[in-house]
Amino acid sequence: MERPQHITRVVLVGITWLLSMQSGFSQHAYRDSIYKAYSRGKMDKWYTIMHGCEAQVDANKVEEQLELLNYYYGYTAWLVGAEKYDTAETYIDKSEELIEKLLEESPENATLLAYKGAYLAFEIGISNLKAIFLGPKSMKYINKSIELDPENIQGNIEKGNSMFYRPSAFGGDKMEAIAYYIKAIESFEKQGLVVNNWLYINTLTALGQAYEATDQIQSAKLCYEKIIRIFPNFMWVEDELYPDLLERHKL
Repeated sequence: MERPQHITRVVLVGITWLLSMQSGFSQHAYRDSIYKAYSRGKMDKWYTIMHGCEAQVDANKVEEQLELLNYYYGYTAWLVGAEKYDTAETYIDKSEELIEKLLEESPENATLLAYKGAYLAFEIGISNLKAIFLGPKSMKYINKSIELDPENIQGNIEKGNSMFYRPSAFGGDKMEAIAYYIKAIESFEKQGLVVNNWLYINTLTALGQAYEATDQIQSAKLCYEKIIRIFPNFMWVEDELYPDLLERHKL
């Protein structure tokens, strides 16, 4: 079984509020199906659902295009983490084309700017040699996102990912990453974007891993237990991360 754990590892939504809106192509149905695929580690199912969504998207409806971008984002992150680089490049190209189109219409959309930074980070994930010149560009877009909207979910997720995975010699700081993940999680919860939301549970998981990485073991334990309580049958945490934590630290 393939686990979607690399989604957290690479990254890298303000737009997730759109997932709660009704539209002609039934955003709720796609959202719930994507969540089920994610929670069971079925990225082949994710692919099928994503392409069903792609076929139904109305090019004149921004909210539908943004939801599709959310699915591209998760799938691309998984591809990069799984080292399926050729396919990842295809989705990076598709996503960046969509991002640029939407930015032309809304150049100061904080979520789109965060995505722009995330996709540059994906390219670094494929080739670390690109970090020297793409890293600063990625951070420029992410920082701009947070500058425009300090509460933006995607901006805070991407800032957290950057702080977590960047070497400390280049400005990385895992403790700072925790603060950004917490801010994103609080925004999800304040806006009521927690039910069957793959990105919310993914961000909670990233927080748990960040706690582990900074030796805050009790906080990591509580974070994983929250995930298990709210999202039963999320296989990555329930079957792997949580029991591994208990075993390693004899909790």
